[in-house]
Amino acid sequence: MERIYRIVGHVFRISGENLCKAVRVRMGDSSMDPSIRGGIDEVGLVPYVSGGDLTLWTCVFFRWFILPLYRKIILSCFLLAMVACSPVAEPSEEIKFVNETMLPHTSVRNQGRTGICWSYAMASLVESEVLRNKKDTLRLSVMYSVREKYMKHFEHHYYSKGRDEISGGGLGHTFLNLWKEIGVVPNKVFTGLKEGHKVHDHRQLMSELKKLAKKAVKEKNLAYYKEKAEKLLDETLGEDPDTFIYKGIAYTPQSFADSIGFNAEDYIEITSFTHHPFYQEFALEVPDNWEHATSYNLPIDTLETIVRNSLQQGKTVAWDGDTSEEGFIPKRGIAIYPTSPVTQEERQKGFECFETTDDHMMHIIGTALDESGKFYYVMKNSWGKHGPYQGLIYMSEDYFRAKTVSVVVDRYDFLPIVLFN
Repeated sequence: MERIYRIVGHVFRISGENLCKAVRVRMGDSSMDPSIRGGIDEVGLVPYVSGGDLTLWTCVFFRWFILPLYRKIILSCFLLAMVACSPVAEPSEEIKFVNETMLPHTSVRNQGRTGICWSYAMASLVESEVLRNKKDTLRLSVMYSVREKYMKHFEHHYYSKGRDEISGGGLGHTFLNLWKEIGVVPNKVFTGLKEGHKVHDHRQLMSELKKLAKKAVKEKNLAYYKEKAEKLLDETLGEDPDTFIYKGIAYTPQSFADSIGFNAEDYIEITSFTHHPFYQEFALEVPDNWEHATSYNLPIDTLETIVRNSLQQGKTVAWDGDTSEEGFIPKRGIAIYPTSPVTQEERQKGFECFETTDDHMMHIIGTALDESGKFYYVMKNSWGKHGPYQGLIYMSEDYFRAKTVSVVVDRYDFLPIVLFN
């Protein structure tokens, strides 16, 4: 839309003098300013004319008679294009929901200007498990895992000889693997925020980290630039805590993880695509799977059965999927899809046409029905308490079936359904 406005504005700023110059350019005079040539040619304002130079009266004719006509035609075309490219109309009335299931969960957080939704979604899942099993409210540090992930991705970039770009992205297994390797800490111990800051913003950090990573590859010196990257993370996010006191007890990150009672081995990542055999594992071909970890592949009907079964058992689920669709409307707290029912073939086509992408992770904390009885999943987002449901999003079953890339579920809810399918 911004580009349309810029082009229209450019057309309306053209003077008679520049128009005559542009006409001369189109007739073979290459001495004109390239910026004028490019601008005129880009919008196709002046028709091609062969022959010698134009006289003054021809320029005047173009300036006062032809140009206004072109303006009207071009503006009309742009307006028609804007209408044709406008989003599908949102539901005119507010959708009313009745919650079927709302599992215990902590309040919505805000990931700010970062790409680390995976850590927020998975930390939220663990917090719900603590509420379910211990009836205790725990706020985990998402940045403790993120800091280590950044360093791992730094090394991965180096060993791939710069082919795999560093990003903030990850999937559920990223968090689970880090949990097993480095443990976890409470949010109070490691916030990842500088003093006086309240919102996370990793844009500058990622820019600097990428520069260091590229220099490391270019100079073939991992150790030197890894040390610089560690220093950068210390200055931006804070130093890793070796030990800390929480509720009067001394912990290391690993001993604190053990005390929570959450076993990362109990969770599995599952997906549903037909370009690999069902009931086998494969590495999802998505950018956020930079670790090339495998997910278990199941028919979408079976995947959805497992998710619903987990929720019925009181266990929440982490979701990864596409949030670039027009029907994903955070300001209204809904995610709806135009097609119903969604088949296995339809979701596969979306993935193969690159329409279904791994944009975002959220935490499924419940289920609901709308006034007509349609089924929805209740998603806990990490974009702050935004929208009518304070950061929760009601995702229709059709949207879930079409746009889910993967989910993280309890292995013990997964095994019975798969073994006896």
